[in-house]
This record gives sequence, structure tokens and C-alpha cells, in this order.
Amino acid sequence: MASANTQIIPYSPPPPSSRSSEQFTYEVFLSFRGEDTRYGFTDHLYETLISHGIVTFRDDNELERGGVIASELQKAIEESKIFVIILSENYANSRWCLDELVEISQLQRLILPIFYHVDPSDLRKQTGSYEKAFFDHEKEADEEKREKIQKWRSALTKVHEARLIKDIINVICKKLNSKLLDVEENMVGMDSHLEELRSLIKIESNDVRMIGIHGLGGIGKTTVSKVVYNDISLLFKSSIFIVDVRERSQYYEGRLKLQKELINGVIKEKNMEINSIQEVVSVIKQRLCSKKVLLILDDVSKSEQLEFLARKLDWFGPGSRIIITTRDQRLLREHEVHESYEVKGLGYNKSIQLFCQYAFKKNSPEEDYVDLSNDMVDYANGLPLALKVLGSSLHGRSVRQWESTLQNLKTRPHVDVHKVLKISYEGLDDIEQQVLLDITCFFRGCDKNDVTRLIEHAESCIPVLCEKNLITLYCNYIEMHDLIQEMGREIARQEHPKEPGKWSELWDPADISLVLRNNTGTEDVKGIFLDMSRARVAMEFTTEAFSKMKGLRLFKVYWSCGFTNHMGGERTELHVPKGFEFPSYDLRYLHWEGYPLESLPSNFDGENLVELNLKHSSIKYLWQREKLREKLKVLKLSTCHQLTYMPCSSNMPNLEEVNIESCGSLKKVDSWIGFLNNLTSLDLSLCQKIEKLPRTIQGLVEVEFIKASSQGNIFVEKEKWGM
Repeated sequence: MASANTQIIPYSPPPPSSRSSEQFTYEVFLSFRGEDTRYGFTDHLYETLISHGIVTFRDDNELERGGVIASELQKAIEESKIFVIILSENYANSRWCLDELVEISQLQRLILPIFYHVDPSDLRKQTGSYEKAFFDHEKEADEEKREKIQKWRSALTKVHEARLIKDIINVICKKLNSKLLDVEENMVGMDSHLEELRSLIKIESNDVRMIGIHGLGGIGKTTVSKVVYNDISLLFKSSIFIVDVRERSQYYEGRLKLQKELINGVIKEKNMEINSIQEVVSVIKQRLCSKKVLLILDDVSKSEQLEFLARKLDWFGPGSRIIITTRDQRLLREHEVHESYEVKGLGYNKSIQLFCQYAFKKNSPEEDYVDLSNDMVDYANGLPLALKVLGSSLHGRSVRQWESTLQNLKTRPHVDVHKVLKISYEGLDDIEQQVLLDITCFFRGCDKNDVTRLIEHAESCIPVLCEKNLITLYCNYIEMHDLIQEMGREIARQEHPKEPGKWSELWDPADISLVLRNNTGTEDVKGIFLDMSRARVAMEFTTEAFSKMKGLRLFKVYWSCGFTNHMGGERTELHVPKGFEFPSYDLRYLHWEGYPLESLPSNFDGENLVELNLKHSSIKYLWQREKLREKLKVLKLSTCHQLTYMPCSSNMPNLEEVNIESCGSLKKVDSWIGFLNNLTSLDLSLCQKIEKLPRTIQGLVEVEFIKASSQGNIFVEKEKWGM
């Protein structure tokens, strides 16, 4: 290995190219003087890189070939991601090495120079062995060679700063393991955005800079910021991309989670106990002020959101960059960002290219669709989201269908983004429309597997909605653009603008309160999601108010802020009288946190129930009458401290997940649980009064997760365990 004076430095070149990681053939390129290091240090480094699974290029045929870089080597340089330059005593003697270094420095990628038995000052001042090497090169040099020598000197000068790094492999691994964000394949007009933003970001500057990216919804701010992140993240000690700041910061708990995400992205400390926003602010100021950080805050809507995430420049170390995307340019001015960049709509050429990529899967329209494509592009008016949605909805359609769509567009304001997006909605069949409305109103950000279980036909419809760019899947979670969600909710409202009791979906506590107070609910209501943390007045459930909602399929009552209101204060009261009943025959999903009665209503049917979640409830027993419920797959009764009786599992033969954790009064587990052939998860932990588990539980050999404990017998965690 190298001696103590072998040093490696991180060289930050001008802004790197936007070439994606998938296009690199080699992760590391080794540049070295063969006679100095080939059979010692370089061999050892190469073998260690390979052993760590790092794809490395090493030129084993150091032939100068008249001083011209061989085409194979040129190709290897172009297809490499990180360059390790081993600057040894005789490195500058080789014209081949110097030409190679010039080629590398022009690529604007990450360079890690290693000083092997060389004083870094010799390189900076070009003294010692480097002075002698250049003296020899300049002997009898003609004008052309002197010009080349100047390029050699310039390339060497770029790598003069140094600091000792003990483990070269760790440095490389860390850079290679930096996660790039997923971006769309069909990106148009991104080069011009990158060029502008690079000039504003000024990566070469060592000061802390805040950059704002603003524009209307759907214009592509998030995509632009993701591309910027991928472009420059390797040049920072830590890089954090925080998504959906506006949505996630509505409540106190969400704001705290955003802060923790920032802290964990930089410090990576486990089990850090932080319980308040002010406490995290102190940690950010103390722990990040010495670190070079890239922080991107996506979709910021209020100045208050910056107050707890990036209030001041001195929260971050020298060279840090904070990039903020927002719809509100005024917010950027108030926060006094250094530079502000507006993402504008696409021009005609780029618009037609983007539209055609979705409508025809190529860059130009088919012959019979040229005029129609031009009309569609005019209507979208440069909005990328509208171009994608329109293009996807028209893909594979006939000319007559295009003409019909265009005719419909002419009757509506073409500046209205909602109407543009609704065109794609109207292209769905009835089932697909209902699934989209359920997702936009209730299930944005939810796991796809949960959604397909709870919504009928979702499994077949979700791929269609993805293809039409109405939703996206991110790590199996369903996401969508803000405008798509606004479109879906507006469609639900427009069914009967002034009569929310006739809407198919109810999600706003104010609307729900109005319907319940006036007893105006109808069988049109298919879903109610009531977030009591957002309710501003006390709510009252009555049997009469629910009696006409016979089509209710999805019913959720919850506290998003943990039994407090959205301001962190005392929770809003929910009054439920004894004997309360509600329609349950069509019900597929019942989630009621803190259900206040001793059992479900006497008339509770639940024949179509798929998931039942009554966590933190007051129930003593579940049903007043047992009946077969074959469709029930998930049963969650955690922290029901008064639960004394577990429902008979034989009446729920298709259960896949059971969670009865922390039910302190439960003494016995139904023996039928051992015959649930579909069960994959069982949690009976912290049920202290359970003295004995049924022998039948030994038959659950296919269960992926079992967790239980008792005072008399300990039944520990189990994963894929056969008994």
C-alpha cells in the first residue's frame, strides 16, 4: 500500500455533465504511470476496487502510439464515472499520461487525485520531479508542442489542493453509492434549464447560496430540480431531496418529520431522541453548519415552512446549496434567495416533441395527425403536464376520436388547466373513473397493495391510470401531480356543487359536518374520510344522519396528528351516542381510531368487509352477533385495552393479517387461528394476560411474521419459522 504521504483529495470540477448513471460502462477509471506503480500500489488498489464490486478500468497497455490517445482508451474515458489519478514521481514524464489527464479534465466529472510519494506542492508549483519533466518536454519544442505542454500544465494545476484520506476505497464507495433520483425517460428541454441553473448555482463558489425555482403547477419544477440533484449531488458531502413540503407540513407532526428527514440525511445517526420543532432547529444549526450540503426543498408554499428547515444561510457549511421549488415567487423574495429561476412553458418545437412522445411514442406526429397534433399543442399552451396527459389519452385513437376530442376542447376555456386534465378523466370507462376519484380523494401516498385490496377493480385500473400519466408509482406508493388531485376532487364537487350530501366522496371535515348536521346524506355517498385533527368544530354522529347512506363503501375516522388538532392543541370532540348504527352491507373498509362504543352496532353486517381497523378503541367485544365474513382479510385491534374476547376466527377464514397488539385485557386466543391458511402476519405482543397460546398455532408454518409474548409462556418473534 502507499506510504503515509500518499494522499487523495476530492476535486470538484465545473458542473458535471447530465449523463445518467446507467450510461457509464465503468464506475472508476485508473490513470497512472505504469513503471512507477503498476506492480505495487496500483495493483493493490485495482484488486481492492474489484473485490468491492466496483467496475474499474485500468489500461494495461500503456502505449503512447505517437502521443495520440487510442480510440479504445478514449471510449473508456468517456464512459467512466469517477477518475482516480495516481500522481507519482514520474507521472509528468509520460506524454501519454498527460494527454490522458487533459482528456479527463475536459469531461467535467469527479476526479480523485492521489499523491503517491509526491509532495502536493510540487504539483501546485510544478517543482521537483515535475519541473524536470516539463524542462525535458520543452527542449526543442515547436509551437504546436508548446501549446500542448500548456494544456498539460493547466490540467495538472486543477488538482493541487490536498488532504489526507486513510481509506481510498471508502471515498469511492461513498460516491458510487450516492442515490440518484428517478426521472422520466421522455424529458424535453432539460438542457436549457440545466445550463441556466448551473450559472445561478455557481458550484465553484465556496459561499452558501439559496436558489429558487418557481412556476405554475405542472410546469415541471420538480423534474427540473431532480435533474439538478442528479447533476451535482456527487460534489457534496451530503445530498437531501425533500419532496412535497407543502402537503407534509400542514400539521405539527408532519413538520417534525420533515426536520428529522433533513437531519437523518446528513448526520445518519440512529435513535436520536427529538421531540419538538425548536429542538430540531437547534440540532440543524449545530450539526450542519460545518458540512457542505445540497438540500432541495420541493413544493414549498409558505415562508413558515422555510423557517424550520432552512431559515438562515449560517445553518449550513461553506459551499452548501439550498434549492427551493415553489409556485409562489413572492415567497422567494421574502426569503431573500440569491437567485430566482422561472420554469417557463415549452415553446412549439419542444411541445410538439413532448406531446408526440406520449401520443405516438416518437418525436414527430404521424402524417394524418399533423394538424390535429398542432391544435392539441396549441391548446396545452406549453404546459408539460397537459402535453403528457393529452398525448397519453389520445395514444392509439382514431382521427375521428381526435377530432371529437378537439371539438369538445373548443367549448371550454383552453386556459383552464383543470379542463385539460379532465379530458383524460373523461377518456376512462366508468370503473376507471371511480377508482381514480377514490385515489385522488382518499388514497394519495398510500401503498399500492393496500389500495388494490380496498378498492374494487383497482388492480386492473391502476396500470391504466399509470399509462395515462394520471398517477405514478414511487417505491410502490401511489403519487400524482397536485393538479391531478385537484381535478379529481373538483369532479366530485361538481356532481352537485351546493349539495355535498350527494357527492360520492366526502373528505373535508367542514362538508362532512354540514351533511351530518342537516341530515342530507344520500345513497350517492360512497366514501367518508374524516380527519378529526382538521375538524374545527365538535362533530356528532347520529343514526338518522347516516341512515340514507346505504351505498357507503369506505369509512375512515382518524386523527392524523395523534389525537390532537392540526395546531397541536386539544382534540376536537366526536360525539357518538349509545345504540349508534350506520349502513354496513356494502362497506369494504372500516377504519375508526378511538371507536367509543363497547362493540360494533347490533345491525352491523360487514358481509363485504375487507379491512377492519379499530385501534385505540373502547370495544370489549367485536360483534354482537357472529356471522360468516369471508371477504375480511385484515383485522387490526391494537391498543384496545378493554377487549376481553377475541372474535371467532372460523367466521373469518380468509384473514391474512391480524394485529391485536397491546390488548391488555385479552386472556385467550381463539384456537381457530391456527387454521387460517392465508394468514401471513400475526401480532399478539404486549397482551400480558394471555397465559397460554393454543396448540393449533403451531400449524402456521407459512406465516411470515409472528410476534407474541405472555407472562407465563414467552412466544418470541418469528419470521418464516416452522414449529
